[in-house]
Order: sequence, then C-alpha cells, then structure tokens
Amino acid sequence: MNQAELEALYSQRNNHSTLHNEIKAQLETTFKTPALQLFLRIDQYLEGSYYESKNKRIAELKAAGQEQIEKWIVAIIAAAIHTKQTQTIQQVVGYVANHMPHENPFACAVSAGELLALGHKPGGLYEIQRHGSGTSATIQVNHWDYIEQKMLHAFTWINDTHFNPPLIEPPKEVRNNHSCGYHTIQEPCILGRYTLHDAKICLDTINELNSIEWVLDPDVLVEPEMPGKPITGTQAHQQFIHMAQQSRKLYQFYKDRTFWLAWQADSRGRYYSHGYHINLQAQEYKKALLSFNRKEYLT
Repeated sequence: MNQAELEALYSQRNNHSTLHNEIKAQLETTFKTPALQLFLRIDQYLEGSYYESKNKRIAELKAAGQEQIEKWIVAIIAAAIHTKQTQTIQQVVGYVANHMPHENPFACAVSAGELLALGHKPGGLYEIQRHGSGTSATIQVNHWDYIEQKMLHAFTWINDTHFNPPLIEPPKEVRNNHSCGYHTIQEPCILGRYTLHDAKICLDTINELNSIEWVLDPDVLVEPEMPGKPITGTQAHQQFIHMAQQSRKLYQFYKDRTFWLAWQADSRGRYYSHGYHINLQAQEYKKALLSFNRKEYLT
C-alpha cells in the first residue's frame, strides 16, 4: 500500500459525498415522504415576505437557483441521520450551514437553522426537541432501524473510515497555507474553516515537524489502552470502546512501520499534529505510544 491508497482507504473526506449520493438515490423511495414535505415547505418559505435582513437572506437563497433545493434537502437529511448518537441542534445546524450560499457565516447558520426547522415533524424523519426554557435542543431521529437497514452500505463505508492517519511516506513539502503535507488530500495547514488565509505563516516550522520520523513503542503497544480520565455514563463508555477498537486496528497496521505526522497551526500560531487515533497530543497512552525513529542523545 502506498500513501495515496492509504488516504483513499481511510480518509473521511469522501464520507459526505458517499452519504449524500446514497440519500439522493433513495429520495424517491426511503426518504420520499420527508423529502416531499421539505420541498413544499422550503418552496413556501422562499416565497414569504419577512423583515429586511431576512428578506435579504431569502433573496440570496433564491438566487442560488431552484436546483439547489434538492441539495439542501439531501444535506438536511444527511445532517440528521449521519450518526446514531443524539445530536445537539448546533451540531446539525453546523453541518447544514456548510451548504448555504451566503458569504457571511452567521447568515449561513441562521438559514440552516430555519431550513432544518421546516423538516421537523412529530413521528416523521426527525423531531427537534427543546430542553428547558433556553436555546438547548436536540435532534431525535425516528425509525432508525429502518433507515440503518436501507443505508447499510453507506454507513458501513463511513464506519470504516477515520480521521486522516499518519503518513507512511514522507509528507510533501508545504509551500502555501492550503496544504499540510498529504499526497492527495487538500488539507490546509491552518485549522478552522473561517481562519484560512494567504498571509505569511512559518511554513518552515510545519515542514520541520512534518519531517520527524515516528514509530510505535512495542512495550507500550502490548498494554491495553485505558481512558485518560474516569468515564461516567453508558454512552461515554461505548464511545471509548469504539475508539479503542478502531485505534487497535490502526496500531496493528503501523506497528512495524516508520510514519510521519502532518502538522497544522491554529490562528494563534500554536501547532497540532493531525489525526485522532494516533496523535502526539492525545491522552497519556497515545503519547507514550509514540517514539522517535531516529534517536539522538541530548547533551
């Protein structure tokens, strides 16, 4: 396996398109009723008259074209069902906001929230459940077993992917802010969707960090992975077990290999190693698992 094949196998970059394509293929079958409901409600919503700032947002949505409505419906359904776990309204709005046409991020979030609310129906595909008197709310997906059965192929693919794992070939030289060293994935070296810019940052530091060769420590690898802090609650325990099982599969793949970590900077100039299951800045077990491939004595 080479680096390009590894990125294609494990990268989550294709998750959204895989899920969206599967939903689109089933709009006339599995999702026919909620999709039709959303289409009619969105069409009515776009023809309404509101206050000035909302009318401006609506005009931008309409300017995107009638064909975009289907894409929004697919994104809304995907946002609701892409995980079996309960989601906060903020998580789902954030997913849908990525598909809004506005230049202003706040306008994207507001429009996403309004469109998402149009799909709410007791006993329907999903319900928005309020908690208390504040803004706290969650998305409850109904008929999950049926959806999971119909979407099994897509969900199986998604469950087998991960955050981009370490590179098994030397990273490409980072020459601008739009790359962090992967061979086929255009991953910026600046963290955050709205913080990417073309101003100068210290690319030399990123390239130096990217050049460090790593191996897994065999003495740590034989020890079981334990939580970094006490876990409370069944859901949190299941999430840790799932993470540990996925991590163990990657450990077995990397245990006899030299690998490289891709690094990124945040808006304040702090550097973070990319990845989740194998990461230098994770909990204690994962930190202990990493060793330099080229060791030198410090004097």
